[in-house]
Amino acid sequence: MIHFRRVTPIYPATEGLSQRVLRGLIFRLLEQVEIASADVPLPASLSDGEDESALRKIHFPENNEQLRKVRDHLVLGEFFRMQMQIAATRAENSARVGCRHQSRGLLAEQFIAALPFAFTSAQQRVFNEVKRDLQVASPMNRLLQGDVGSGKTVVAIAAMLLAVESGAQAALMAPTQILAEQHYAVLRNWLDPLGIRIALRTGTRQEDNAPLPLFQNAARAAHASGASGSGSARVSRVGDGVTPSRTFSETGEAPEVRYSHQRLPHFEKPWAIYAVTIGTKKRRCLSPKARTIVLDSLRYFHNKRYELFAACVMPDHVHFLMQPWPKAGSGTGNVIFWPLKELLHSIKSFSAHTINKLERTQGPIWEKERFDRYIRSDADLIEKFEHILRNPWDSGVAGQDEDYPWVWTQDDEMRKGSSFRRDAETSTRDACATRKQELALDGGAPHIIVGTHALLYEGVNFTNLGLAVIDEQHKFGVAQRAKLTSREPAPDVLVMTATPIPRTLTMTIYGDLEISTIDEMPRGRGEVITHLLTGDKSGEAITFLREQLSVGRQAYIIYPLIDESEKLEAKAAAKEFEIWQERLRPFRCELLHGRVASLDKQSIMQRFRAGETKALISTTVIEVGVDIPNATIMLIENAERFGLSQLHQLRGRIGRGAHTSHCWLASSDKSTEARTKLSVLEKTANGFEIAEADWELRGPGDLLGTAQSGLPELKLGDLRRDAGLMRMARRAALDLLENDPGLDSPENQRFRNLIVERQGQTFSHVS
Repeated sequence: MIHFRRVTPIYPATEGLSQRVLRGLIFRLLEQVEIASADVPLPASLSDGEDESALRKIHFPENNEQLRKVRDHLVLGEFFRMQMQIAATRAENSARVGCRHQSRGLLAEQFIAALPFAFTSAQQRVFNEVKRDLQVASPMNRLLQGDVGSGKTVVAIAAMLLAVESGAQAALMAPTQILAEQHYAVLRNWLDPLGIRIALRTGTRQEDNAPLPLFQNAARAAHASGASGSGSARVSRVGDGVTPSRTFSETGEAPEVRYSHQRLPHFEKPWAIYAVTIGTKKRRCLSPKARTIVLDSLRYFHNKRYELFAACVMPDHVHFLMQPWPKAGSGTGNVIFWPLKELLHSIKSFSAHTINKLERTQGPIWEKERFDRYIRSDADLIEKFEHILRNPWDSGVAGQDEDYPWVWTQDDEMRKGSSFRRDAETSTRDACATRKQELALDGGAPHIIVGTHALLYEGVNFTNLGLAVIDEQHKFGVAQRAKLTSREPAPDVLVMTATPIPRTLTMTIYGDLEISTIDEMPRGRGEVITHLLTGDKSGEAITFLREQLSVGRQAYIIYPLIDESEKLEAKAAAKEFEIWQERLRPFRCELLHGRVASLDKQSIMQRFRAGETKALISTTVIEVGVDIPNATIMLIENAERFGLSQLHQLRGRIGRGAHTSHCWLASSDKSTEARTKLSVLEKTANGFEIAEADWELRGPGDLLGTAQSGLPELKLGDLRRDAGLMRMARRAALDLLENDPGLDSPENQRFRNLIVERQGQTFSHVS
């Protein structure tokens, strides 16, 4: 009685093999086996004694209750096997040798303060989580998820600045050249004022930003203005012996002259005070004795050829405030001042000669001097003075409670000659500071490298990779990500996704990652209204599109294919492009897809960003990262052919400015399934709700993908239905490895083979 009047199994069969025949074969086979165990290794906390005859019970249970129990037992076995691999990976990552990024966070503070918007509370929370991870020795392995436009990138940039300030490099890897170039442009715009060196590395473009001034005055001065102690007393005596009228106009108004940060002024004003920076050649790191020589050189002509107000000799540069004095009379009553160029030449020449003699070296030591600013007011002078006094501590070269003997003001003139303490010249603190500067600046290496897959190959050399940020991580394979992050010492890893992840998946393919979620959208974003569009209403959308282009807006028109296919009933971008040119004439249209040459892609996107191109007919090549606030219209043809998450990503290209945006989902599929799917986007713009709906509609098979995750395929477990069992298995695996990391106890040695299974697979410490 195995075919009716009982719980009866139904098997996937093939032609010529009936259910009755297959069921009978399996029943007789199980009857002949003495022990029908499924060999499911489970710890005592999960075992319920169901294993001995589990195979018989799952195929031919006596009742539904027995079926439920044995199924739970087998599913727990599958999940525990998976979670042991994940837990072992977490433990392996924690045991790797990483870098502790200790810095005061000044660069990140300056960056955040200069943004035209404030961090949301969610962004600040996530940034604090990342900051804590960077400060510990074990490598960070964190997933940052957030909806489209939630502000993940600015959090990642702030994290990279923490690494850079600690003396390490950071890398930002993007899946497409378009996105990599956009990241590079954004970083240049935001970080050039901070003096951060940024490089772009893609398959077709290699670029570095130009060197920038060492002075970063604005934000640091704001920080320094809150400094207390002897600095205030020193400022009060800066102008002693200098008549204010000779330095600044009586009205206090700044002269209408502007100077480049890269050159000395083209003329010199009598009694002017200058802030000057001189960097070392090839970022050479000055020894403590060399720094003493430089400071002595600056002081040598003080009160002879110029007045020196303040000076600071850092490991790789010197900056100071000086006022050239009169040199001689011309016989006609005119006063001739010492030329600034001549004074700087004397300082550099004298110090270089003395350092080379001391260290038995030869060759130039100094770069060309950089004029930072012409001091225009008392406030300007105080700001720069405070900056120089605080620089060793603000930059992290010296600890807050440590002495730094190469900062000088007129109050310090009592220290004649070279009376610096010998112990300060040889202290461990200074050696650490010098090493940090060498790591950060030697050879002028980029602080941040932005790129595509090109970062994975030998042409890109990292001198001291401390943080790897991987944007849209699901676009990369596991092995690709591991190639960037598997070096030693292990870099910290921050992977980002704008495709929110269903909660159950965070326990599986992302189970070895700590999760940070930005669940709050910035203020000031325009609303995005989504419309479903059937074939008979296409004229309505075209009319609306033309109206929007007429008032200066721009549009994306998206197709699933580049060229038409005989196998697929779908429109193609290449063929439809000519039609759109006619529809939208005289507005300029351009075609973009994956087969367009890289340089042409770059030019097309530049014209679209500049507003020269009004409509971009494209495939999903623009799916992620493209940020053009003036683009407010999107029309997606054959929308039913895209997944919900992909449609949400595409829709995220609009709504990035203050204007209301419109997304039209065009579909000729009238099926209930297609209507149900597209109506989700019509009802909500919340990416987390859309991800859960996609999870329900598509099932875990499509979303999980073992080729992507590297995890074993599930045969019985269902990630949606069995989420509670997954949590039990996860807790048991974490507890087991926490209490017995080496699985050394006799009762736990049987679980070792679950860990060994990982060897040789692509499953990595980055999910």
